[in-house]
Amino acid sequence: MPTTAPLLCVLPLLLHLGEPENVWKSKVPAAVARAEREGSVPALADALDVAWRADDWAAGAKLADLALKQHPQETALAGAAMRALWRAGRLKDAEALIERIPTDTRDRVALRTLVAMHLARCDRSAAGAAARRLEALGPESAEDYFALFACRLDADELKGLDVLLRRAERATDPKNGYPETLLGESIAGVADFLTAVGPTPLNQIAAYGAAPMPPLVMFNLPSCDVLINGQGPYRVVVDTGGSILLAVDTAVAEEIGLKSLGKASVRGVSGKSDSEQVLVDELRLGTITCRRVLTRVFDVRSAIMGAADGIVGTGLFARGRVILDFATPQLIVEPSSAAPGRGQQVDLRIIGDAKLIVPVTLQGGPALALLDTGADAVAFAPATLARLFPGKPIPKTQVGIGIGVGSGGNPVVSLPTDSVTLELAGRRFPNYGGVGLDVLDALLSPILGTQLDLLLGMPLFREMRSCTIDLRRGNLWIEWLPHD
Repeated sequence: MPTTAPLLCVLPLLLHLGEPENVWKSKVPAAVARAEREGSVPALADALDVAWRADDWAAGAKLADLALKQHPQETALAGAAMRALWRAGRLKDAEALIERIPTDTRDRVALRTLVAMHLARCDRSAAGAAARRLEALGPESAEDYFALFACRLDADELKGLDVLLRRAERATDPKNGYPETLLGESIAGVADFLTAVGPTPLNQIAAYGAAPMPPLVMFNLPSCDVLINGQGPYRVVVDTGGSILLAVDTAVAEEIGLKSLGKASVRGVSGKSDSEQVLVDELRLGTITCRRVLTRVFDVRSAIMGAADGIVGTGLFARGRVILDFATPQLIVEPSSAAPGRGQQVDLRIIGDAKLIVPVTLQGGPALALLDTGADAVAFAPATLARLFPGKPIPKTQVGIGIGVGSGGNPVVSLPTDSVTLELAGRRFPNYGGVGLDVLDALLSPILGTQLDLLLGMPLFREMRSCTIDLRRGNLWIEWLPHD
């Protein structure tokens, strides 16, 4: 198993890294001590709120367990406990609490958490019902407005979305703690872009089809040649961790004549880069055609050492089914279907901007993994390494070249000497190795709102004959190659 630092995905439309000082962190110990001492509903509710605003997900999970043990029928705690368990990566425990939330609840925490959880399972009916209830109560916080924004964007309801996002901007205050410490920069400029492009749905799949998908030179990542507004071809990485958009290099945008519709920032594992927001009229990959494609423009070539001209996130095909056929190799985009895909079905959550999150078994226990074809490595969260190897020092180093987007924020890579046993989709991988990557704790997990244990990049995908992702229905199948 290679232990080189990964080429991580370009982070998407609504992501952020580098939160300001969070004053709520210092309040956690006293709030937790009071909750443990008193065990009352008010004390537990207060402590759950403080732990959330501090983004102390471990404390939040302990408090949720305590609240559910001492007050199992208390609906006033159910929403906060559900939110805390979801943030801690205990997705099934959180989902088990859904039935405890009454349909006429006035708990805004519960409602916006339900929106996120139902969207992750592609249950748009349930997400819409929670959003309508939240809207009827009247959104009060930036989190409320953002939950409504996420639901409407998923439903292609773009009319008035810019107005809603501006309300979220006005309500955002980092003094409120997490996630508002992240939200302001994340949504900056997006409302202006939505105003400019109008209410017609984005990322339309105009023609289904297929495209050759050879491995990228140097990095061995999946790639395709594309035509952008009829010009090209340009080489792009096919990235399951790459959001709902197309990213193109600045020089490519100038060559094509793409018009900027506003500025935004892109955050990657190496820090922050400025970008332009543009709309690509037509994107063609082989016989696949997409129209009105969300696009970011920045120095992509430098970010990936000149190996490609851009990156296409598989979330761009959110209305269909994507097949990564590594045996052919080709990228296939089909209509969403109830028919099963090839191989074994895997439990899937599609979180945030189309990140593929799957439960796995790690060292015999439950864990949560991000599937990312834009990474040429397996990476563990430092918190997970500390849990798996308690008290064992793990050498660390800073890496600053060839691992992703941005500048000024070189990630810290750990080099564990021990391997682990990984189980996924009916296959067991003993002696599985990888690197530790601090951005899984510091960046991706806070942004996605759920704690990740590891990132599974191309070393895992190279064990597959194919991977089928029905993004519209939230289904995933893995077809393994025969054991070597």
